[in-house]
Amino acid sequence: MNDLLLFFLVAGGLILAHELGHFLVAKARHVAVDEFGFGFPPRLTTLFHAGGTRFSLNLIPFGGFVRLSGEDDPNVPGGFATSSKRTRALVLLAGPFSNMLIGFLAFTAAFRFAAPDLERVVVTSVLPGSPAESAGLLSGDILAAVDNVPINGFSAMQDAISARRGILTDLTVLREGQELQLQLVPRRTPPDGEGPIGVLLGNPTRPVGLGEAVSLGAEATASQVALTLRLPFLLAQGQVSPDEARVSGLKGIYDMLSWANAVDQATQRPFITLQLIGVISVGLGIANLLPIPALDGGRLVFLLIEALFRRRVAPRFEGLAHTVGFAVLLVLLVYITIQDFVNPIALPR
Repeated sequence: MNDLLLFFLVAGGLILAHELGHFLVAKARHVAVDEFGFGFPPRLTTLFHAGGTRFSLNLIPFGGFVRLSGEDDPNVPGGFATSSKRTRALVLLAGPFSNMLIGFLAFTAAFRFAAPDLERVVVTSVLPGSPAESAGLLSGDILAAVDNVPINGFSAMQDAISARRGILTDLTVLREGQELQLQLVPRRTPPDGEGPIGVLLGNPTRPVGLGEAVSLGAEATASQVALTLRLPFLLAQGQVSPDEARVSGLKGIYDMLSWANAVDQATQRPFITLQLIGVISVGLGIANLLPIPALDGGRLVFLLIEALFRRRVAPRFEGLAHTVGFAVLLVLLVYITIQDFVNPIALPR
């Protein structure tokens, strides 16, 4: 039940924030807004009217929508289609920008809660039947040294363990402030999906001030945007597998949030959940900027054509393009959702 509530709050909240961006900029630019709906139709009731806009409560309690006056009809006075190109561009960009802003705030909140200490390595999970389990390693142990060689990050840990495959190895670990000495033999040929010693690793956290959290949040947002834009090229070059680059739908988002909510270490849950919210929100913002009819990016393409040729595409043709684009998106969403059920995304155990 908690997982489902978290899913509705996150996914629905991100959709609502997207629509709120459109709404606020439309109002600021004096574009008439017929309706702002909480949830999706059918409409249950009208909550109130304000500034010429109907605020409604709808049956499906998930996100919301904005209905701009004259969205595809340039004959409606004060409507969206009769507004200047600058106004229309700002209104269209406001939704994706809102998602980028939410992503930045989520990343910042995550780092404010607990920023990763990149110079230390912590065990986040011990796999059953592994050398790590036999040696007595526990989730939460900090790996300080391998055969007296200090560990100052993931690379140092991986290099040290790889060099000791098949050899009895001393581990120095910190557990609840106490230093312990453990021994194990890293496997030469570990099972698929497992490393030589059979652990999942992470970084312990450290407290940071607001200024550093904001800086880290901005860096994480920029990195997520860059990674998302580079993903098709990385996929084509074989640097990323199709499974790693696959698009997830609502079911995939639910699975990821459920996984974050079940992390063993309670102190890590808010950090991981907020990081996921940041990734999902930035991804939603970028997806809406794709040049596909019915999306904000598709409408921006028609606006660009109008600016370049100084002539608007006939409303009936643009409306038809958006209708077809919306139908294609629905089919794609159904396909992605089926894939999420048939072939769930792989998450750390």
